[in-house]
Amino acid sequence: MKQFPLSFPPFNAMIEDIEELNAAVDGKQLELFGKFAGILLDRSARINLIGPRERGRLWRRHFLESIQYALLLNKDDAVVDIGSGNGFPGMILAIMGFRMILLEPRRKRYLFLDYASSELGLENCKTVLIRLEDFDPEEDVKQFVARAVAPPASLLARIGVISGKGSILVYRQPEISGNEEFESYVELNCPPLDRGGFLVQYRV
Repeated sequence: MKQFPLSFPPFNAMIEDIEELNAAVDGKQLELFGKFAGILLDRSARINLIGPRERGRLWRRHFLESIQYALLLNKDDAVVDIGSGNGFPGMILAIMGFRMILLEPRRKRYLFLDYASSELGLENCKTVLIRLEDFDPEEDVKQFVARAVAPPASLLARIGVISGKGSILVYRQPEISGNEEFESYVELNCPPLDRGGFLVQYRV
């Protein structure tokens, strides 16, 4: 079994956490989670990928939260991760078998994502050095994900230009107000996560 970071819970506890989220991850994917965490922590010594405070909550804040995005996505269609940064949720979804396009405008982070996907053997993961505003996909993409890179309204406006009506955005936010129009949502429960919030599915 792949060695996991010390901040991760025991293997059986990780399985229980994932089952509590009604998600599905197999043993091979868990091993790749461990390998990705190792790459991330190693590269963070040279690139500002993840802060010292985040290292102790990698599993509960970043991995588990990213796993839950899968509940609001269609695995048959490509998914674009806007501003993928240190790989959450895009790399986690790629490990889970989604066909991912990771958009990252910062060169060092783009190189990290490209290196990590190669090391993990993720042929279903493509990294693009670009901002969403300049993204011109080579294929018809209808699914987008983001973690607080910009307000959802501005992201939806650009997604509408790129992909047209029917496109969706799954976006993490701390709360839901009564004035929002959305298709669906998943509540982020604490525990097993270390913070609450919602993943909200918006439609263009």
